[in-house]
Amino acid sequence: MDMVCAVVWTEGPDAVDADPARLRSRIGEAVEGPLAALGVQRYVVNVRDEAVAGALISVQVTERPVLAVVRARVPVASASALADLLDGLRAIGPVSAWSVTASEPLPVADPTEGERCEGMAQMAFLRRPDRIGREQWLHTWLEEHTEVAIETQSTSGYIQHVVVRALTDDAPQIAAIVEEVFPVEAATDLGVFFGAPGDDARMAANIQAMTASTARFLDEGAVDAIPTGRYVMGVRATSV
Repeated sequence: MDMVCAVVWTEGPDAVDADPARLRSRIGEAVEGPLAALGVQRYVVNVRDEAVAGALISVQVTERPVLAVVRARVPVASASALADLLDGLRAIGPVSAWSVTASEPLPVADPTEGERCEGMAQMAFLRRPDRIGREQWLHTWLEEHTEVAIETQSTSGYIQHVVVRALTDDAPQIAAIVEEVFPVEAATDLGVFFGAPGDDARMAANIQAMTASTARFLDEGAVDAIPTGRYVMGVRATSV
């Protein structure tokens, strides 16, 4: 099956939903019917929640702030096939969507459906610099950088989405979307984030190695890094 990744944006900081639980409920109401009609049984939603409030690493380079990220495996990842799903999300805010692949170098240990995954899930939106061709960019990221990222951070889950194509007209030029799951303490402790709690020398070495690796395929200002909570949601079958 294909995968769709949809981002619900806000029009400005004042529009951000201050109640994550209410936001997840609104998303559920918007997507369950369309997903059930497609035969989809579960989806993942990422929203900023209380557990990641005050996260030290929170980078927003896209003009509109991210309100929520919704992902699901679908029979067909096309704008026409997903029209009802995208229209449902548009009732919450502006929507951009992409057809994406999904690789899991470190599979996420998901909880019971409807519950929050342990830790902090960082959603990163990557842009490919013009200085690198797509094939070289993918090789550097997927074949060379992945191991560095895992070795220099406290990552317990790592999911890589290569963007196949945009499904909405105004979608930003995103080359890839990444979800990395960290211990929740990583939100406010860089030592934990970089896999070196209480060890400043090791943390500095890990930061240097990570920075050197990312500089090969990413330019400054090319990445959104959004701290979120990850929720795996079940889709209730619709009655006939």
